[in-house]
Amino acid sequence: MSTAREIMTENVTTIKRDCSIEDAIKLLLEKQVSGLPVVDDFGHLVGIVTEFALLAIAYDHSVLQDSIETHMTTDVLTVDVDDSLNKAADLCIAHRVRRLPVMEDGRLVGLISRRDVLTAIHQGLLATAGV
Repeated sequence: MSTAREIMTENVTTIKRDCSIEDAIKLLLEKQVSGLPVVDDFGHLVGIVTEFALLAIAYDHSVLQDSIETHMTTDVLTVDVDDSLNKAADLCIAHRVRRLPVMEDGRLVGLISRRDVLTAIHQGLLATAGV
């Protein structure tokens, strides 16, 4: 069974909590990602901001200079690098999340998307079927 380490994306695009909403929107669009882990000055995960959350507030121009910290989700579901593919799939399904930060020794080391999980499951099924 695959582990989070085996399917995660490394070199994750992150944003600092004191960056503005406008900065986050620009970064999401530039990097073509749907969410950004929010880190402190030491690289510790402190939250996450998603395109869904930004869409809900972006039409209000008065918040564009607000810091990410005021609008990020701080209760972030994560997986450990050694957690199984099944655990990642279960979290994505049960909590309807699109991405899971991957942690090792309390530090952000990667990100797993629902597509990563689905790809790994599909490849496992093909291998089992001998395809």
